[in-house]
Amino acid sequence: MTLQVRAFIGATTAGLALLLAGCAGDADPASGGATAPAGEADSASPDADESTSQAASPFDFTAMTVMSGEDFDATSLAGQDVVLWFWAPWCPTCAAEAPIIAEAIDGLPEGVTMMGVAGRSDDPAAMQEFVTDYGVGGIEHLADTDGSIWANFSVVSQPAFIFVNDDGTMQGSGGGLTADDIDYYANELLNN
Repeated sequence: MTLQVRAFIGATTAGLALLLAGCAGDADPASGGATAPAGEADSASPDADESTSQAASPFDFTAMTVMSGEDFDATSLAGQDVVLWFWAPWCPTCAAEAPIIAEAIDGLPEGVTMMGVAGRSDDPAAMQEFVTDYGVGGIEHLADTDGSIWANFSVVSQPAFIFVNDDGTMQGSGGGLTADDIDYYANELLNN
């Protein structure tokens, strides 16, 4: 077997394992094994990966903002509670989720920052159009045109959420969260 084929098989296996690990998790995105919001049935609880500690800040990167095109130094987020929403401008699920995101932005507790991370596209104009058309301009969005931010947070599909506690620990969830879910997990970040 050639070295290139072995590398491809290794990368494919690693990617599949990462994808399956994301599907297998059933812990809540908030650290400490918190329970789902009151009134939510277990089947409605969002799936999430288990918490992971980060030796270095997960915010050791810079990116261009979607709307202004300015550079954003993500190290300014270190030591803060942050909710990241990963989306793509061509994604119909992301578009359907946008009104929920807009509602969550309006109800975000003080002390928690929410940011969008647009990826899987190298078209900043499409990203800008998405933000404008779907009314999610109440938060800053970063253009991840090369996929490096998504890779940094091990995001393999959209929509997805990463909840980053001020101590750098992170938990993730796929899409399908309600505004109440996002509010709940944002408050859990503040309390942990």
